[in-house]
Amino acid sequence: MNNLPTRVYIVDDDRDLSGNLVKLLEQAHYQVRTFESGETFSKAYPTLPSGCIVTDLIMPGMTGLDLQRWLVANGCRWPMVILTGHGDPDNAAHAIAAGAVAFLEKPVRRVELYAAMLKAEAYLAGATDAIPDPELAHRTSQLTPRERDALTGVLDKKSNKEIAAELGISESSVKSYRRQARRKIGARNTAELVMLALRAGFTGRRDS
Repeated sequence: MNNLPTRVYIVDDDRDLSGNLVKLLEQAHYQVRTFESGETFSKAYPTLPSGCIVTDLIMPGMTGLDLQRWLVANGCRWPMVILTGHGDPDNAAHAIAAGAVAFLEKPVRRVELYAAMLKAEAYLAGATDAIPDPELAHRTSQLTPRERDALTGVLDKKSNKEIAAELGISESSVKSYRRQARRKIGARNTAELVMLALRAGFTGRRDS
């Protein structure tokens, strides 16, 4: 994959949700643009560079599934991630069958969003074999057991206090293990640490 930031188009009438998604994605160095409806996105679509689409399922006017159908009918094969407040299995099946790479329930967990974006990036690049990244996998293999435990807690969005209680160690020790994991993996902040760990194929499970 190239080093240019992947473009992400968020289509959602909920400004608060869009704002949160923009923050998470920009922290992970995506280039983000928002649209308040499927109609505004469809009008802009002919002039947009290729990218990943994140859309809400339920919106006034054109729904997320309506937008997906419109894009497919117009020859667009950009990867789409669909968000919903209600995990309807029929809608999920229709969305996935039509080519959506992920169907996520709100509130969206950071790790699930980043994992979905990795699938979308791989789809865009036509390089699904690029994940996990071998160099990043090697870096995560160098983590100590405690650093792996701390990183697992970060992926599960647990606080330092929660991780410390779970491991039976001090919060300062957790902070130290997190810093060491971030340094070894090469991340500049927590959001980037999560993204790089996912790129490495890190699940938090111990090797058997």
